[in-house]
Amino acid sequence: MYLVNEGIIIMADTGASFNRPYKPFGMNVKVPEIGERTLKQAGDTLSNIVKSPAEPLFKFLEDNEEVFTGDINYKINKLYAESFTIGSAMRLEDEKVNGMPSTFDMHF
Repeated sequence: MYLVNEGIIIMADTGASFNRPYKPFGMNVKVPEIGERTLKQAGDTLSNIVKSPAEPLFKFLEDNEEVFTGDINYKINKLYAESFTIGSAMRLEDEKVNGMPSTFDMHF
């Protein structure tokens, strides 16, 4: 509804004047057409949103794959056996060089 007052058009709904048609905010903003680049960026953004929570998990699993496949258990057992063998050989050589270890009777 327009009111005419001394040659000036006043819009009753908004209180706007200045002899120009009323345009609600945002109606004069031109939106660019959606092109291939925009669609590609939107697709990349959505895929990153979906993938980003899972990436650290998969990286952890990849870095620690030996733990989950049992290779680490095999390596630990192998190192334990090597350590035991080397320790036994060193004790035998120590007995040959230094004789039997002395024993102390702590019970009087």
